[in-house]
Amino acid sequence: MQHSPDHILRHVAFPVIQPTQCLPLRLVLALMLSVSPVGVADNQMPVATALDGKIFESQLGLKGEPLDVEDRLVFEDGQFVSEECERTCGYAKVEYWVRAQDDAIQMRAEVPCLHSGAVMYWRGTVRGDEIEGSFTWINKRWYWTFEKEFWFKGKLVQAGEP
Repeated sequence: MQHSPDHILRHVAFPVIQPTQCLPLRLVLALMLSVSPVGVADNQMPVATALDGKIFESQLGLKGEPLDVEDRLVFEDGQFVSEECERTCGYAKVEYWVRAQDDAIQMRAEVPCLHSGAVMYWRGTVRGDEIEGSFTWINKRWYWTFEKEFWFKGKLVQAGEP
């Protein structure tokens, strides 16, 4: 006589988990979620769903001065790159983080230079088809640290599917 899978499950004894046994499991799950490699924390959205496929034609400039450098800001496959900074200074494509806030998407990226110890910390906000923000360029040496603030502004020129 053949038994259905439902019939077999009715006769399997499942262990009863006591409330005191749940605490260690909850702690392990909380730890796993807090170190998630997807870049999700504090109301952040998964990296690949927010800006991927978008390219912004933008301009960069020293903070407090006119925008005077043409650039393309590219979000692709969970990576962000400033094409001008990559081309002229050797800055890498990096994972970026996003967070939805009201009608905007905020982005952050920590971009190291492949040729020196310099790092750029990008912070931007996308509203509709526009991006605006700033980045801090930091070059640390054993005898001094050089830091400059820049700003950028751009318009969407390509919107692909994530």
